[in-house]
Amino acid sequence: MNTKAIKKGQFELKHLLLIMIPDIWCFFIMELVNNPDFFKMQWYYMIINIAIIAAVNLIAMFWFNSVKRSVLFTHIFFSALTIVFFIVYAERGEPFQAIDIFSIGTALTVAGSYSFRPTMPFIIDIVTGIGLTIFYTIFPYDYVLVRKGKLKKLLIRLGIAAFMVALFPLYLNTEWNGALDITTDLFAPIKTYHEYGTTLGFLCVGKFMRLTPPDGYKAEKTERIARESLSRREPNTITNVKPVNIIAIMNESWADLRYAGKLNTPDQIMPYYDSMKENTIKGHTLVCITGGGTAKTEYEFLTGNSVKRFPGMVPYVSYYTQKQYSLVSTLEAQGYRSVAMHPYKGSNWNREAAYGLMGFNRFYTEKDFNKNVLKYHKHISDQANYEKIIEVINNKKSKDQPFFLFDVTMQNHGGYSSNDIGCDIRTKNIMVSEADHFLSLEKLSDKALGYLIDYFKNYDEPTLIVMFGDHYPDLPDYFTTAVSGGKKISDLPLNEKERWYATPFFIWANYDIPEKEDVVTSTNYLGTMMLECSGLEMSDYNYYLKDLQKSIPALNHLGYLGNDGNYHSWKDADPAIRQKEWEYECLQYTDLKAHGNDRLPWFFKP
Repeated sequence: MNTKAIKKGQFELKHLLLIMIPDIWCFFIMELVNNPDFFKMQWYYMIINIAIIAAVNLIAMFWFNSVKRSVLFTHIFFSALTIVFFIVYAERGEPFQAIDIFSIGTALTVAGSYSFRPTMPFIIDIVTGIGLTIFYTIFPYDYVLVRKGKLKKLLIRLGIAAFMVALFPLYLNTEWNGALDITTDLFAPIKTYHEYGTTLGFLCVGKFMRLTPPDGYKAEKTERIARESLSRREPNTITNVKPVNIIAIMNESWADLRYAGKLNTPDQIMPYYDSMKENTIKGHTLVCITGGGTAKTEYEFLTGNSVKRFPGMVPYVSYYTQKQYSLVSTLEAQGYRSVAMHPYKGSNWNREAAYGLMGFNRFYTEKDFNKNVLKYHKHISDQANYEKIIEVINNKKSKDQPFFLFDVTMQNHGGYSSNDIGCDIRTKNIMVSEADHFLSLEKLSDKALGYLIDYFKNYDEPTLIVMFGDHYPDLPDYFTTAVSGGKKISDLPLNEKERWYATPFFIWANYDIPEKEDVVTSTNYLGTMMLECSGLEMSDYNYYLKDLQKSIPALNHLGYLGNDGNYHSWKDADPAIRQKEWEYECLQYTDLKAHGNDRLPWFFKP
């Protein structure tokens, strides 16, 4: 840089302004772009946000040994972060969080499916960001802390690194947010961002990235909970037929908008699903997410655990550090070969590593599909996906080899703004092209479902198929508001809001199982229900979940379905339910974090 250094003793007010004004500007543009409640924010939270940005600037100044470079770095960093916050929220309806740093690969692989409409503040950020970057680059003056001496510069950098290492546990383990009178909403992080500022809100939510034990957790207490549950164990009496093939499908964004509210379309969206009666259990399953976070729902199904305690986290990414008990270990203990399938990137949500820790024998990804298979908006279709499932099962080494296949579809993934398939479905009264595109994709999914079920109806091996949706799609607010009768989802009473977190599911077999309709459950129970319909042995944990379901028929982060048929929030739960919730959380924590015998291997594996 051809800049003039400010000599010692010549640091003036104008140079201080050079440092502070960019910090204030970074805060202002961050909130202007991302926070509709910016001008309602308390003034002292504004100051705290600016102070955090200034602290980043100060750390950069010591690291770079240059005021000019630190200002340039801070400006570029927060301008880019402003863009990231805007795009992430625009595309998935949830704010950018610390955990997203660990799943950046997933975000990049699906980014091409989306498009967003830039706002005027967003454009201002781009223009001023470029302009100020040029200005700071050509600014002729700089101030350096140490002019000579490599050792001094090294010591300063080591000091800054040590300071940041020491600061991190203080950030995680002290109640600084409580001291600032901040209430962190982990179920709706965007509320925290809006009320306290984007930068401060990001840090508040990020603090809870770790998995912490429930209050009062002890390993010996948890083992006592597990052993006491054995006395309530009831045998499975649904069927004695043990299927040779078990196929579990989590269908991307599979949702029933008719269940959530009033949806008027001239054509049926899911005629085949609606027609399924014989040997079918069907209804809706509560999930903890909407618009994104697919891996959380599949984790609930495969493990029987619930993500309600850590709504911002993805267990595959954050907590998988050792072998995990799941449906895979339960079935493999009984001779099943287990494979996973996802017709997209295997690295998404750290699945390659997570599936390995679960014990899947093989993971089929998009690399295993023919390049010319049928696709919709660049994603492999459900039809092609199901054809691959049939191919894999038909190519088993041994015809009578028990086989478990878990599949995560991709066809209906978000990004509904460009319609490349033609709209078969048109909504009445609510003219929203994104909704028409999504519903048209869903109709194609239903047609593919018919193909899959019809194929296995007369298959010569007992086959069980379970399918469920991971979450509702991310559709424009004005559409979901219209479907909800004129209210935003966030403003709905709990009984109505839960419908937006209840995706369709079914369990079907080509042998006799009892038929049921309008069942309401939650995904953490669904794997146990599947095992009950298989006539196979379950783990003690599955029997525990079966018993828990008698008291809490369905649950998610918002609350639970009571035996009275109504939904209740967790904060209003009666003491007996709260006790059962606590016991359940202790068992989940043991499963994820404990080691050795403290993990209770006898409880989680048959």
